Amino acid sequence: MRWFKRPAEAGAEASGSGLVPEPLQVTFNKEILATKLGSLRAAIAEAGGVEGLETFIEALRSKQEVFTRVLAKGPEIDGTDLRTLGGLVFTVRRKLGPALAEREGALLQGMRELAESELSVDDRLHAFAGIAGEDKKLRRAFWDFAAEMLHFRDPESVPLAARWVWDAGTTTGALREFIQGNDTMRQVPIGDTVASIEGARRWFYDALGEEGFYRDMHFVVDLVWAQAYSDYARSLSMGMGMIDAQFGAQQDPLELVVKILGIDAPGGRLKAATEETLH
Repeated sequence: MRWFKRPAEAGAEASGSGLVPEPLQVTFNKEILATKLGSLRAAIAEAGGVEGLETFIEALRSKQEVFTRVLAKGPEIDGTDLRTLGGLVFTVRRKLGPALAEREGALLQGMRELAESELSVDDRLHAFAGIAGEDKKLRRAFWDFAAEMLHFRDPESVPLAARWVWDAGTTTGALREFIQGNDTMRQVPIGDTVASIEGARRWFYDALGEEGFYRDMHFVVDLVWAQAYSDYARSLSMGMGMIDAQFGAQQDPLELVVKILGIDAPGGRLKAATEETLH
């Protein structure tokens, strides 16, 4: 399957967002992007038995189909649906098992409102996170859950606004990793709205277009961001002398990428032909 077109044709599908992107106030580095792409390709090649990026794109499409089908049910969304989608979100699987049962009623209502509300994307995210009340850790996890539901319901229109992509409160996340010299920056001028992340995503669309990509750009961006965060998390873990028990075997360079994106879980995982290699 073709992934590339001539430069003049590239980027034709990069304008599907329904959000008005905020102008970037930071400079991302195209050389860092090229490095992350190279790392992702190298990891795929090392895994063996994987048909390049398309394998991962297909897995993300499969995840999208699950989210789209469930959220289209509107008022008919039930507890099984809640657990199905929760199982495809890494932070929910890792932290929220008991909370899904304890707050099932509120979460189901939140899911229905998330899918049907005419509020802005930001307002819907804040409302869903607010189900956690004053529990800050739970609030952050609910935010990630809502961010994934909105993104995978319509990935062309809504960027992935999970905290691992960008957390304005801590100025951490994948986006920071594309800024040259970010380790010396006390502040990073990226806002805390989804429109800010969309502004960043537009830069990646343009930069990937220059690299020759032209299709499934929303999922290619997700993969590149996941690769950047994976590199950051492993570097941080190694620097602190920690064993990477949360994210899986150190020798598998793809494991954290697929876990972050939730495509290692039933319903969203990579195709059966690649599972033995990657898991």
